[in-house]
Amino acid sequence: MPRDSFVFRGDPHVPGRPTAGWRIWLTSARHVGVAALGVVLVGVLFGYLLAAMAIFPAHNTASDLQSVPRLIGKTAAEAQKALDRLGFSMEVVASVHHPEASEGTVLAQDPLPRQRLSARGGSAVTVTLSLGPQQRPVLDVVGLAHGQAETALKRAGFETELLWVDAEAIVGQVVGTQPTPGTPVKLPGRVRLVVSAGPPAVAVPDLITRSTVEAKTVLERLGLELGSFSQDSTSLAAPGTVIDQRPSAGTVVSRGTRVSVTVAILPPPIVDTTSTRQPAGSDSVSNGDRTTG
Repeated sequence: MPRDSFVFRGDPHVPGRPTAGWRIWLTSARHVGVAALGVVLVGVLFGYLLAAMAIFPAHNTASDLQSVPRLIGKTAAEAQKALDRLGFSMEVVASVHHPEASEGTVLAQDPLPRQRLSARGGSAVTVTLSLGPQQRPVLDVVGLAHGQAETALKRAGFETELLWVDAEAIVGQVVGTQPTPGTPVKLPGRVRLVVSAGPPAVAVPDLITRSTVEAKTVLERLGLELGSFSQDSTSLAAPGTVIDQRPSAGTVVSRGTRVSVTVAILPPPIVDTTSTRQPAGSDSVSNGDRTTG
């Protein structure tokens, strides 16, 4: 067999000569298209890798991430120092009053502790700081009845308690506060109301011509009590008013003494026991008339 015919069939053992199989594959249009597409895909992949690694290197790789420390409860200076060591920055987003945390204490943070954050570029951790407890001056309620004073202080955010003392003021009147009016107090704070229990000894007031309701009010303001009362229907005084009292007005007694009173009332109604009588014989006359008719 001629040597040229053997080479044309693509003898793989003859160096330097193209085989017939390669010639046939390259002359096929379909095969050429597949080859071109493969070249394009390889070029795109190479370009992507080049851009990702050389032009736009990744910043959030695992080696860049750091665990965010716990800042809650630290002062602002302590929190800033802890973040500086890890390459983070701190941003204060809010400051609010807190009843227990002192001023400058971190109350909240974002991201939360142990979450991971990129340390490149000074990534910020946002925090909320405490302004400390809110303060408000004590209201001046001296001279008010203790019920009115308690209402005013509670509306202002204070808690109240009562301290009863002997005083010349009427019973139940506020004669002082602890702390004194105008003193700044942290909220929620407690204000003690110093309330008059009346003097230890007091002169009995004059209750004559007063109603029983008025007499009771006057006595309670002095630390006295309204005792038993009797009724008198023979008095010409207005019904329901006091016409006598025991002890009498001006008597000095100890606080809590009961004062008895006598009250005028209307006299009982007069009942007419007489009945209307007809003249004697009127019935017979009438009967006679009716008979005659």
